[in-house]
Formats: sequence, structure tokens, C-alpha cells
Amino acid sequence: MRRIRYFRAIADCGSMSAAARLLNLAQPALSYHVAELERLTGHMLFDRSRDGVRLTEAGRLLRQHAEDIIARVNEAEQAMEGLKRQHALPARRVSIAIISSLAAGLIPLLLDRVTRELPGITLHIQEAGTRDITQKLERGETDLAIYLARAPGVTDEPIAREKLFYVSSGDATDGETVALAALARQGLVLPAPGNPLRNFLDATARQHGLNFDVVLEVDGSRSRLTAVRNGIGGTIVGAHAVGDSEMLSALVVRQIDSPTLYRPIYLGLRREFDPHLANSMRPLLTDSLVAFGLEATSP
Repeated sequence: MRRIRYFRAIADCGSMSAAARLLNLAQPALSYHVAELERLTGHMLFDRSRDGVRLTEAGRLLRQHAEDIIARVNEAEQAMEGLKRQHALPARRVSIAIISSLAAGLIPLLLDRVTRELPGITLHIQEAGTRDITQKLERGETDLAIYLARAPGVTDEPIAREKLFYVSSGDATDGETVALAALARQGLVLPAPGNPLRNFLDATARQHGLNFDVVLEVDGSRSRLTAVRNGIGGTIVGAHAVGDSEMLSALVVRQIDSPTLYRPIYLGLRREFDPHLANSMRPLLTDSLVAFGLEATSP
């Protein structure tokens, strides 16, 4: 299209130098594009002389089609621009509640994507626990939420999943994985009942006919890792905590298998939240979670 437009400008101006000035383009560059267009069409398009250039028979034929081509492309560009304006999101503030265990690492990733993809959106981030986030959704105090447990009466969906790992102060030669059944024979430091991770682990243990030996209940992955470092027992943490090299120094991290454990991460939406905006935000949230070390769920 660029060469077609250059060709038309030369035909209108009647000389290469005049067209180059009109296009604000160096004449050698313009001559190169004309030569390429002639090579691609297989025809000489201009007769050159000291007085300027004149269209050849092939040039006159291309000139007729060039008008139609440029007009149609202009129409297409205008239509696409109109569609872009039609679907452009108005400037607005979006409130997102994020569970505390993910917030610190997730916020800069999400902010970067929203700034680039949705420049009219201003984020208001609320850091809270899953139970508080559920209440915020129910009361309409947040537009979107990233949290760990499904809430009755709230529109939500699994958006990602986080692999779980067993962390202990044991021998690093014990292997890279540990079976779920083997964890039932270990003293564990876990969150208290009611915590989404604890609820998930207890439900998984019951499903497999197991009972965990919980020697200490501590909410918060960093505090649990401190307890493990002090020799109180092993613990189970998500993939995001495994990336904390400082907290894991001198500890052994093993993937849980038989089965591999993943806890779901949910996206909650306020009732009557703009569905168009929700559809625009959803992939940005998913991409941010994946960049943070989680895995996207299958659609």
C-alpha cells in the first residue's frame, strides 16, 4: 500500500523530485520503491525524461486500479478505527481485591499489563483474606477479586491453579517428590481450619482416606516456613512461596505427587459488573497470574 500511494503521488506530480518533496521522502528512496513496484508488477510504469515522468500504458492501467485500491483501504481503516472507538473502554476506576499471599507479587505485574492494554483504567487494589474478599463481593465493595475459595451467591470462576509443594528441614537426598500418603506420616505445620489452604488440604486428605498429623497451626506461609526452619515440622506451600529463595534457604522443597496437588484460584465478579470490561480484564489477570508462577486453567 505504501508503494501504491507513492506511485499515485508521482503520477499526480509528474516528477520524482516533486513527489519526493510532497511525501517528505528522499528521492533515492522513492526511486527504489518505484523500481520495486515495477519489479513486482513486471512492467515499466513510467517513461523517464529530463522534463519528468509520464505514465506508460501499464502505468495508466495501474493508476486506474490504484484509485480504487486506496479508496477501499481508506474505507477499511476508517471502519476499523470506528470499531475501535465503539469498543474503547471509557476512563474509569476498577477495584480489585486480591488475597494477601498473592498481592505483593501480583500487583506490579497486573499494573504493567493494564497500563499498556487498558490505558483508560485506573486500578484500586484491596489486599484482604478470602473471607473478607467474599464479603466485599457480596456487598458490592469491589468489582473483581482474586481469591482461593468459591463463595455461594457470587459469580466466580476458576482462573488459575497453583501447584503445592512440601517443605521440610529433612535430607535433600530424600528425592525430588513426595507422595501425598507419605505426608500423613509427617508432623505438619498448617493453617488453622477455615483457612482456604487448610480446607483444601483436609478435603483432599479425606478424599484419599488420609489424616494429617498437624503439630502446629500457623496462618501465613512465611511464618510456617520459619517454624519449619526451627524444626517443628514440615509444611505445604504454593508455588509463589517456593520462589522466595531467602525463606527457603537450608530447607528442602519437594513436589507432591500421587497425586500432584493444585489449589484453584478463583476470579470473582461483582453482580452487574460491566461484562465488556470483565472480558477485557480477564486475560490480563490470567497473564499476570501465569507470570507470577501459577498455571492458567483450561477454558
